[in-house]
Amino acid sequence: MNHRIASGFTLVELIIVIVVIGILAVSVAPRFVGNNAGVEIATIEARLMGLLRLQQQRAMQDTATCCYGIIRTSTKVAMKAISGVSLPAESERDIALGATVLTIHSALPGASSEFYFNSKGCPVSSNGGACGEYTIEIALSAGTESRRVCVQSQGYINAEACP
Repeated sequence: MNHRIASGFTLVELIIVIVVIGILAVSVAPRFVGNNAGVEIATIEARLMGLLRLQQQRAMQDTATCCYGIIRTSTKVAMKAISGVSLPAESERDIALGATVLTIHSALPGASSEFYFNSKGCPVSSNGGACGEYTIEIALSAGTESRRVCVQSQGYINAEACP
């Protein structure tokens, strides 16, 4: 008797491997090709909301001094405090905008380039102010993608257009 030992893959094993590769290709491929603007703008939105909440929290904890906020330039968004208040050197928290366009809409004077939070967590100008006066809407756009962040007059920060 001549017994041969068969080696190789069965048809079922090959089908399972092909299905797994297909699932990986469908879930991972869009991250490498396609709409990178959507990923970039979502990342900037999340980092912006974190920075806003950090500065708001600092303002609420430091009730002796008004105010902590953000400053926008053409290339980045960074932390800012009023004159006489020192912030820790945290340049890693700066948000580089890259190809994303950031626009700030508000009736608050000077809000298009900078705004602050008072000790109650409400958005105010550099010389302070009361809660309930101004809402700030931050628009982010890159290519066909766009997102909005709303800082409501009472201090609530949401990832949506202002009402």
